[in-house]
Amino acid sequence: MVFGSAPLQICVDSAFLSADVDVSVPGQGDELKELVEEIGLSKGKPAYYIEVVAEYIFRPGPNWRERAKTITLNDVSFLFPDSLDILLAKLRRLEEKAILAFQLVREKTGRPTEHELIRELRASYDIFYIQKNGQKSALWENTEKLWPRIYGRAMDARAEIIQPVLDQLAEVGADRDYLDEIRMRLGI
Repeated sequence: MVFGSAPLQICVDSAFLSADVDVSVPGQGDELKELVEEIGLSKGKPAYYIEVVAEYIFRPGPNWRERAKTITLNDVSFLFPDSLDILLAKLRRLEEKAILAFQLVREKTGRPTEHELIRELRASYDIFYIQKNGQKSALWENTEKLWPRIYGRAMDARAEIIQPVLDQLAEVGADRDYLDEIRMRLGI
């Protein structure tokens, strides 16, 4: 699997430069790390390097595998997450480069639309929570910071992402204790 900014450079815009290519090979990470070191492409060696990490480092939404594309080159299969999923993973940290990535992808592809991103964020509703210190989770805060810069309006994640999910759960008959537990975690 290839993730981070490199898939955006490879699949969306070659001018969007990334210093590293994040890759993960479940069950073969140590072997790949040795190979990358052997060919001189590990971190700290060349200007552009390959970083072999565990798959759980990539934190997109839950539906990412449905959108991912497999490309085979010289009998090696590469799994490229969709740009939406690359952006969702970047939203957890929301560095300035992540905002630039959102702007670039929207400029080049028209995606993600507000509707599309809200739908995916609703699928990750359980990552929106109030921490013990009373602060919103990073994904919650970052979503509300990103929205005005990308979509030109304020975002109330509680009203537009969390509450509709809770309403749908109640509508389909989710257990009251479960809903109360979720509301408590979300600070609602």
